Amino acid sequence: MKGIVIVLMLVVSMIGAPDRKTPGEEQDVPLSEQLEGLAPEPRIAYLRHLLSTGSTGPDVFFQLGVAFHESAAYDSALHYYAKAKEVDPDYTKAYVNMGVIYDELGQLLRALTLFEGAADIDSTDILAHAHAAFIRYQLEDYREAWSLLEQALRMGPDHPQPHFYLAIFFWENKIYREALREWEKVVELDGDGYLAAKARENIIMLQKVLKTAKQSSDWKPQL
Repeated sequence: MKGIVIVLMLVVSMIGAPDRKTPGEEQDVPLSEQLEGLAPEPRIAYLRHLLSTGSTGPDVFFQLGVAFHESAAYDSALHYYAKAKEVDPDYTKAYVNMGVIYDELGQLLRALTLFEGAADIDSTDILAHAHAAFIRYQLEDYREAWSLLEQALRMGPDHPQPHFYLAIFFWENKIYREALREWEKVVELDGDGYLAAKARENIIMLQKVLKTAKQSSDWKPQL
């Protein structure tokens, strides 16, 4: 997309519905919660231990993918996300995260296929619709982009990701005040999260642009 630097959307993209149980999980404690707060390296060690003891559910492979993704080891991350899909073809979080990686690598069509595949499997997957909308926008398929984003906003009015993309759409169309309001909404919804941090940066810079009336500024939003 012209003028936009695509960076890691990891925090929001990695978190979805509660993980399904695997043999290696403690009773009633989702695997994601067991791993919460751990750095990637100890998570990888623990998850490999689970694999060695016969815990081969999709969550184990998915969380390995997340740990490698956070370490920017994309080949390994893609491998384990694909394993999660292989174990459970309806595991949409793996599709979405693979799409995020291909988006980061600039392979937009591969990313779009994965996002839209996830949306086909689960028509209520907010992230799949939101990310697909942004890819469509980058590909200048504006009508479909707005349609997908509208669906995401309707399904998840309190989810920060669609609002963040809506702010980008407004910015690109020079509707600056609305972009500002949407980033403020992201801060309200995401608290101390990754998207809120980026939204705060964008709010500060956009306020400066509006205050100085330099609407032709070279500044571009953080994504």
